[in-house]
Amino acid sequence: MDPRPLEFDPASRAGGRKSGPDDRWMVPDLIDFEYYLERDEQELRERPAARAALAERDRAIYLDEVAPALAGMDPHSPRHRRGSLRRWLTARRDAELPDVRALLPGTAFAQTQRLGTLTLAVAGFLIGSGAASALLSYDGRLPVNVSWYLFLLVGVQVLLIGGGVLAWVLRRSRPVEAAIQDVTVLGRLIRPLFRRLGSWVQQQRLAHASQEVRDRALAGTGMLKSQYQLYGPVSYLPVLVPAQVFGVAFNLGVILTTVALEWFTDLAFGWGSALDVGPQAVYELARLVATPWSWLFGEGVGYPTLDQVAGSRINLKDSLSSLDAGHLRSWRWFLVLAVLTYGLLPRLVLLLASIIAQRHLLNRLPFTHARTQALYGRLVSPRLETGTRIGGQGPAMPIPAPLLPRESRKPKPGPQPRPQGELESTALPPALAVAGGIAPDACLLLIHIDVEDLIGDEDRPRLALLIEAHTGWRVASAACFGSGNLMTEAVIRWLAEQDWQAPPARVVILMDGSQPPITENLSFLRELRAAAGTRAQLLLTLVGDPQDDDPLPPVRAFDFTDWQRKIDALGDPYLRLAMLAPPSMDGEP
Repeated sequence: MDPRPLEFDPASRAGGRKSGPDDRWMVPDLIDFEYYLERDEQELRERPAARAALAERDRAIYLDEVAPALAGMDPHSPRHRRGSLRRWLTARRDAELPDVRALLPGTAFAQTQRLGTLTLAVAGFLIGSGAASALLSYDGRLPVNVSWYLFLLVGVQVLLIGGGVLAWVLRRSRPVEAAIQDVTVLGRLIRPLFRRLGSWVQQQRLAHASQEVRDRALAGTGMLKSQYQLYGPVSYLPVLVPAQVFGVAFNLGVILTTVALEWFTDLAFGWGSALDVGPQAVYELARLVATPWSWLFGEGVGYPTLDQVAGSRINLKDSLSSLDAGHLRSWRWFLVLAVLTYGLLPRLVLLLASIIAQRHLLNRLPFTHARTQALYGRLVSPRLETGTRIGGQGPAMPIPAPLLPRESRKPKPGPQPRPQGELESTALPPALAVAGGIAPDACLLLIHIDVEDLIGDEDRPRLALLIEAHTGWRVASAACFGSGNLMTEAVIRWLAEQDWQAPPARVVILMDGSQPPITENLSFLRELRAAAGTRAQLLLTLVGDPQDDDPLPPVRAFDFTDWQRKIDALGDPYLRLAMLAPPSMDGEP
């Protein structure tokens, strides 16, 4: 664990920071971002009391670095979230020691990608040059067979490019997805190469670093793995770009070697077939292949004439001296233009498309998964003191009265009981119930019946403050669950019917953490996920055994760890577990 995980000193930045950093995300940024999130997550798991220090640090970054740059932008909007997180990442990087900053996993990935791309470019050029040299080998007895040259250096490339484009179009189908994962050259060769290069690069840099720096850098090496469920195609597009560089270099090697051999040697080209194929058929095929450049380089230059095709046919019984030298040279520019048109240009287009697609996908990342939302909540939430009960004071938007079957609660003054499973139709607060649905900075709150029974009206303002401190969200409306299937079905139906101004849905669940995570609770979370959507943001908050003066006490570390294991087993990146009131708010144990 980093001995200084919570420090943030803007004055420690070497040379200061330029105003207005670029908001664009790159893949190395994502790797460093996940690395810092993992550090904070580990700190919170090992020491829940650290949440107050994390909130203090992140709020200071927001006020000093983010808010002035994003003034006038609506909080909780996608642009504000992206810009805030990007500037937070810049601040965290700049606060590192120079030696540590150079060893961040994102920096290692960027260096690995550059080294890997250069390696693939050199390898592609050498392989292309070698292939062209072998296929253009001429001993003066038999002409170079243009059929093999075109088949291996043009036809195979066209098939590979066409197959790759088709696989991309059908990438969401299960057979293609499995085939790409199992047999693709990228998956089996290039990715292991990048991993080995990344390990080698970091080892070379760590060789002269101090022990503290080595420990901190090695803690982040695991973040080089792609996170497909969160970032989708962004995770493998950085590998496609070097692959296209390999293809471009390969074709450059073929073209330059072919031109060099044609320039410095007197090559003879011909064609032959054991099948009943005449010169007319070969001529028509060559003219068809030359269609893209025939308007510029016509017959006799861009492709051979019918007489030249007939005169360059290879017959084993005829000697080379009996053939016309002009006919034997007529294929030379046709071969170069074929590789240029069907090999190099498609690779350049795919390279450009891969770069554009990567940037487009990076610009569309929502940054709404669980750990990111925890950070964003700390950034945008004011520093609030929520450690003591608040009597008569509270936020401007207290939690509205819960929607629940009245007879399932302890008797309280109010309306007459309703039948089990029916929800009272309570309107949303005026500030949040606007046209278009629930506001972008609002959420729904689901309270387990065991916790709801102990919460009085005087506790609701504090509960709203605690939720806002975790998420930056206000509570639009609340409902109870946990008193049988009818209530659960009613809550799920109520949730599914909500309209959101800025999807995905945002739901906070409050449970008693002193009770073990039984199957019923986990099943409820699965039903909630199915109703809210696969990317809905779910925050599960836990409270401990109620105390005489506090119905919302911290949950014990042992109980929280038990819940954490169960939640981790669900494998849901958009579900986060948190203590509603961690020990730091009520004093360290």
